[in-house]
Amino acid sequence: MQKIAILGGTGFIGRHLVKELEDDYNVLILSRAPEKYQNLEIGQVEVVKAEYDDPEELAAIFSTSDGIVNLVGESVGTRWTETKKKKIYNSRIHNSRMIAEAFQLATKTPSFLIQGSGMGVYGMSSEKPEMPVSEDAPLATNGFLTKVGVDNENTVKELENITRVVYIRTGIVLDADEGALPQMAMPYHFFMGGPVGNGKQWSSWIHIKDEVRAIKFLIDHKNLKGPFNLTAPHPVTNNQMAVAIGKALGKPAAVHTPAFVLKLMLGEMADELLLNGLKVLPKRLSETGFEFDYETIEAALKDIYKK
Repeated sequence: MQKIAILGGTGFIGRHLVKELEDDYNVLILSRAPEKYQNLEIGQVEVVKAEYDDPEELAAIFSTSDGIVNLVGESVGTRWTETKKKKIYNSRIHNSRMIAEAFQLATKTPSFLIQGSGMGVYGMSSEKPEMPVSEDAPLATNGFLTKVGVDNENTVKELENITRVVYIRTGIVLDADEGALPQMAMPYHFFMGGPVGNGKQWSSWIHIKDEVRAIKFLIDHKNLKGPFNLTAPHPVTNNQMAVAIGKALGKPAAVHTPAFVLKLMLGEMADELLLNGLKVLPKRLSETGFEFDYETIEAALKDIYKK
């Protein structure tokens, strides 16, 4: 079986991806502290020590790997202090630089790189909110997450000359226990759930199961390269998301949280993650023949919260 090395394999998406891949690939997780993960439920895989700051060490591993998946990145889901913003940026850009250098140093070039990215590359503007956004849309220039995403992709762009590079522009990944959904659902348990801001902003989401299935699909199909939006084919407005979460939990979605409250609580993060959004569509993924198991928010939440 082919060997795939994953950076960020112990994170939220990474752990699910490992389980998705382990039957068909030899999976190697690179970690600075592998001893921490010996008892983690990440499947029958090998966790090896690797310093992300050392491109020569990475190159030695890359030279014996058939493909690389980069999912490294500080979580964006808590308030953005200046220190937090530096961690978000550097955790992605610095590590991507090391990966790019390691590819150049490798004695045998891996056949692909799956580069984690996000829909933030398109911006999070409330202007023309009804206009669908696909992979051929121009990249934005304003906003913190836009800069993070665009710089992160550009850092490895030079590798397109020597290997197959796939940029996965992931939306809001839904899971019962991790990611954004537990935070979104928490107020409902106290009968305080409902839309935020004007409720008209778009939420481009994807079920965690479809997220990792899509990544495996992109790995398996060796002719696919370039950017792919990993979002479900039916994005929803924040109002629709609120109603769907309430219905799935059997709770009302009647409490509206004004924009100014979120801005006071979360600052810049509220503007970029909660109060603005884009209607991002998985055009290229759908054109390849990939089929989503969870196309609608109702189907996704029913599965996530099934008893």
